[in-house]
Amino acid sequence: MLIDLHNHTGWGSGDSHLDPSELIERARRWGLDGIAITEHNQVWDPEKIEALRRRHNFPVIGGAEVDTDIGHVLVFGLQGPRRWLRLPSLEELRSLVDEAGGVIIAAHPFRGLLTAASSSHPSEDEWSQLISHHRWNMVDAVEVYNGLAGSQQRGLAAELARRLDLPTTGGSDTHRFMDVATSFTIVDGELRDERDLMAAIKARRCRGGDWASEGLVDKRRKELIGATSRWAPMSSKE
Repeated sequence: MLIDLHNHTGWGSGDSHLDPSELIERARRWGLDGIAITEHNQVWDPEKIEALRRRHNFPVIGGAEVDTDIGHVLVFGLQGPRRWLRLPSLEELRSLVDEAGGVIIAAHPFRGLLTAASSSHPSEDEWSQLISHHRWNMVDAVEVYNGLAGSQQRGLAAELARRLDLPTTGGSDTHRFMDVATSFTIVDGELRDERDLMAAIKARRCRGGDWASEGLVDKRRKELIGATSRWAPMSSKE
């Protein structure tokens, strides 16, 4: 299955105006088999997630992107509705997630960290300091494929996952309709809900990817390019 594990909508994220139904229908049309809704610092009411599943007959998974003291992480398994008014430390969040049997994924771990000239090729000492400072050894997986991350960030995230011996994931970090399905997670087996996803991550039956990395046709690109050409203004000669 191809499932996008990182998406924001206007129903729960102030920086997105995307309707959940549009997110789901575009994901389906563009070749995905499932979608996760991960609002900023908020977990949806599971009844609303289930209503979307039934309405669209499409796997929809509820999660959240939480701002912690070491950066953003994706969490799955926490019961909603829940909103964090005080942002948790990674240790506090880890305790909550462990109690619920859930998982934590380091989201776009190198966003904002690529400032030093040596950042693209950290030394062994720099890697040790990065991992220790950000406590990345407390997560269950690393988001390597992020739709808003460049190749340098992805390369470092892949190396982080290798060093920690963790599975990788992918997500578009969707905020607008044109972001949908840029990256995804390939999962072995069927996913119906959050429990299936958590089991797949814990069993390492997943990896991050995108259309190019998997050698697949990017349906979204063809449609968006066609839409752009139709919206292009006419020249004076036309």
